[in-house]
Amino acid sequence: MSPNKRRRTSSRCEEQKNMQKHTADECFYYHTLDTLPPEVLEIVLRLLPLHDVATAVRLVSRRCLNVATIVLNASFLIAGTKLENAMKHIETMIMKVKTGADLLTFSRVFNILEMVMAQYKMLRAVTWRYTHPSKPEKFSRLCFYAGSLLDNLNSLLHRAINCPVSLLGLQRPDSNIFFFISDCKRFMNYFEKISECRVNRSVLVSGCKAVDVLDCLAEGRQVLSFNILSNEGIKNDIISMKLKYVIKRAWFTCLKIPSMPDENSWKDQQRFMYLRLRRLVSSVNEHYYENLRYERELLLQEPSIPPPRIPPVSTYSGYGEYGGQFFYYGNMNKYAYESKIKSLPVTDHENAQDDIEEIHGTPCFNLIIAVELKCSLELAPFTVRTLLQSNELEIYTKTPNRPEIYLKLDIMCPASMANRLPGNFTWELNSSRHIRHSS
Repeated sequence: MSPNKRRRTSSRCEEQKNMQKHTADECFYYHTLDTLPPEVLEIVLRLLPLHDVATAVRLVSRRCLNVATIVLNASFLIAGTKLENAMKHIETMIMKVKTGADLLTFSRVFNILEMVMAQYKMLRAVTWRYTHPSKPEKFSRLCFYAGSLLDNLNSLLHRAINCPVSLLGLQRPDSNIFFFISDCKRFMNYFEKISECRVNRSVLVSGCKAVDVLDCLAEGRQVLSFNILSNEGIKNDIISMKLKYVIKRAWFTCLKIPSMPDENSWKDQQRFMYLRLRRLVSSVNEHYYENLRYERELLLQEPSIPPPRIPPVSTYSGYGEYGGQFFYYGNMNKYAYESKIKSLPVTDHENAQDDIEEIHGTPCFNLIIAVELKCSLELAPFTVRTLLQSNELEIYTKTPNRPEIYLKLDIMCPASMANRLPGNFTWELNSSRHIRHSS
């Protein structure tokens, strides 16, 4: 081969190599994180730990944020379905066991899942209006960014299906259960203080969140009336409800105090009210499930099994002040109440009992919360939306309308009256962005 021909051949080879390299670079550039189709990127993110999706991928770019939000929000809803399936699985195992020891073991596991479900429902009550708004054009959809919390929940559910006994400790549930409950409380506090406050500009955003929180009570909920009113010519159906919540051995009182000049934020007034209700409901549920576990174990007790421990005396109380009002609220479990009543002198006990039972014949120390609600379908409580057909909600959300809401909470506290404290408190919300309360 002549030198000229050799040079021409080598130059052609170099050109082909450069073209191949350039083509490879283009392919590599085309398949970056920002250029993948969103459906493909979503599939990839579902393979990662949700903690990494929330703390790393979500912060890369706006596009990654949008896809990560879809993955995290969907994972939270899917976790609820998984939790329901896990509870059904344990119920099936309870029906199949043959020994008393196995029956007691699976009963304890089921009680643990009930506690986890109570936390999940409260998480949903706090976040679902913002992570899955009926009309996303009103504000940008928020992200359920507690990735590690979701990873822990999925891990607990995996153990519940494949090795239920691993959820049990020596004398109490596994420590991971308490870590999960603690993480839920911290996340809800942060979400309400930071994320919710940023978008909650009126009651037309938060809607019936107070009712969602009260609906998380394990017992004591009563639906007195429920109607869907149709406004002719406006295409704006209205939900009309009256509910009653009876909370055993609980109190809620409000005292007037001098107000600070900087305590006039509508957002903070609303947030603190949600916080009080949420903490009260959570405490009541914890006492309820603790006592339920004890009663179940007592019922399933066998001679060969040591008797269950009586739950310790437990009392929760919270307080706070804002906008010229001081709130004191809480509840006690059955054993704390019995200890308190037995410790009173006979005469004092009789007088206290008479004072409490004189109030509309309610049982002593039962907190009564009466709710009157009228609102548009898009602002309705979660329990109502699950009852409606999906096509009804879809037609409504696509129809131009003017949403409205009126929510009134009447709280009556016999325990406060018995102690010569204000026993009635009223909290109202309406769609004119005005919040009213009286005691």
